[in-house]
Amino acid sequence: MTVGQLWLFDPPRPLVERLGEDFFREIPSSPGVYFMCGASEGVLYVGKARNLRKRLASYRVANPERLPRRIIRLLHQVRRIEWDECRTETAARYREELLVCVLRPRFNKAGKVWPGQMRGQKVEMRPSRSVPNPEVVE
Repeated sequence: MTVGQLWLFDPPRPLVERLGEDFFREIPSSPGVYFMCGASEGVLYVGKARNLRKRLASYRVANPERLPRRIIRLLHQVRRIEWDECRTETAARYREELLVCVLRPRFNKAGKVWPGQMRGQKVEMRPSRSVPNPEVVE
């Protein structure tokens, strides 16, 4: 069956089947970092969002015409999703970079580096959970 023929069927919704519709309603609309975790692998993917609710809702339907195969494979392996809210989008970006470097999730692209436009800002590390939480001090 080709991808063009799949429009005859509803696309799979692995996260909705596993986590439920109510899970997506409870997510806050603030900036933050989210963790997609597997059954035994731990953290599979770390991402940041300007609006956590909108970003995580975009993963509800695993549509093969809209998402790359890598993301569809990820969605079928996710067993739980956790998130940390941040004060600003910039703080979320720093936290994501730090967590990717520390955790090295399998589905994050390798070789992420700190963006050059942020090097001039002062960053203060504050502990959150077991991983430092960077906060941008202005």
